[in-house]
Amino acid sequence: MFHGFNPTLIQLSETLTLRWSGAAALAGFLIAFVWLKRQAERGVGPFTPADVSGFVLFTGLLGVLVGGHLGAVVLHQWDDFASDGTLAFLFRQSGTSVVGVFAGVLACAAYHARKHQRPWLQVTDALVLLAPLGLLLWHLAAFTDGEPLGRVTDMPWGVRFPAELNRDGFQPVAPPTLDLASLAQAPGHELARLARENPRFEEELLRILPPRHPVVLYEAALEGCVLLALLWAVRARWPSLPTGVMTGLFFVLYGGLTWASAPLLEPNPNLPLSYQFEQGVLLSLLLLAVGAAFLLEVLGQHRVTAPTPQA
Repeated sequence: MFHGFNPTLIQLSETLTLRWSGAAALAGFLIAFVWLKRQAERGVGPFTPADVSGFVLFTGLLGVLVGGHLGAVVLHQWDDFASDGTLAFLFRQSGTSVVGVFAGVLACAAYHARKHQRPWLQVTDALVLLAPLGLLLWHLAAFTDGEPLGRVTDMPWGVRFPAELNRDGFQPVAPPTLDLASLAQAPGHELARLARENPRFEEELLRILPPRHPVVLYEAALEGCVLLALLWAVRARWPSLPTGVMTGLFFVLYGGLTWASAPLLEPNPNLPLSYQFEQGVLLSLLLLAVGAAFLLEVLGQHRVTAPTPQA
């Protein structure tokens, strides 16, 4: 199959568009608001009904959007940022860093907990139950960009990414029979549209493009659906876990699930180390270390504060 998704969901004007990534973020914020609001109205969790809307707006804008942007600037564009500080305000000229998102959300949770005199880990425990839904939406939106990140496969669900024609160093599976130089800068979804309209061009793409693992969909399934099911199963089975255990468990499980999909990523030694870090095993190790630190700290404190049994 061809990847033919258009990353633009709605073209509002020549300069204003709504991309799938933006729609996914809006959907995630709405889901967070509704769920936290209902929990607060039931008296469950660290929020009051009056707190929820401000917290979701504050965390969505500063934690997710600004945190993800600044993380990408610092990790991936540091040299450019050092010479031009205005890059921090140019949101369209950088991607989103998962490390920056997590740092931003944790900082917002810490600020909210301190302002309202609540345990910080009680806030993060509530948020990690929602995080897999955000990861699911994020990966599904990322799939619409059409980046061929997976290794070549002979599995029947392998996907051919027309955007691969635009990559530096692209090596076709077979020698092209058509002159494709004029299409070298065309977006992937436009190339897929041309293939649907022109059988000869479609046949050419089938010949020269290798089928690849749709790794982003694997990540959506693992880090979204599987992680969500595991966390909610633990929460339902052991509802009285010490505060902070769910946060630590989230990072441990998330790190393990990202590790599971890492071998299917296409290695790209030309990428800077910072990009390779966020797309490979190093990120998994960082997440596992963070989760282990949370669990050791929480369980250590729980042992210290646990009452001594009477003789």
